[in-house]
Amino acid sequence: MFVVDVPRRFNTELITAVAMGALLLATIGIYAVVGFSVSLRTKEIAIRMALGAQRSHIGLLVLISGVKLALIGCLLGLLGSLATSRLVNSFLFDVSATDPLVYLAGSLIVMLMMLLASALPAARAASAEPIDALRSI
Repeated sequence: MFVVDVPRRFNTELITAVAMGALLLATIGIYAVVGFSVSLRTKEIAIRMALGAQRSHIGLLVLISGVKLALIGCLLGLLGSLATSRLVNSFLFDVSATDPLVYLAGSLIVMLMMLLASALPAARAASAEPIDALRSI
């Protein structure tokens, strides 16, 4: 019995390692896109702050842009995983390839990682001094 489980365990660990790598790459990608977006919008953010926007609203603005990216990514990922569920079904045991709990947990993990990836650019945008950005115009 143990010999039969070795290939399944190896496949499970391999898929887990690939999934963790994909999650790491997605997190880095979201951080890079949100950070680049903040750097492009420095003057806009400075003008908003000069006109009276609160720092918390600026941070929320950046987080909302990250949420939009993550929602689009989750939607595309869910559609892709549903489309390939028959291929993946042979690698799974004790869970269905279309288990809603797994899809929900995966989406929540991606959204949590998105929030972590967007937190640093949001904090950087909220702590920016508007006068410095406005001088560079």
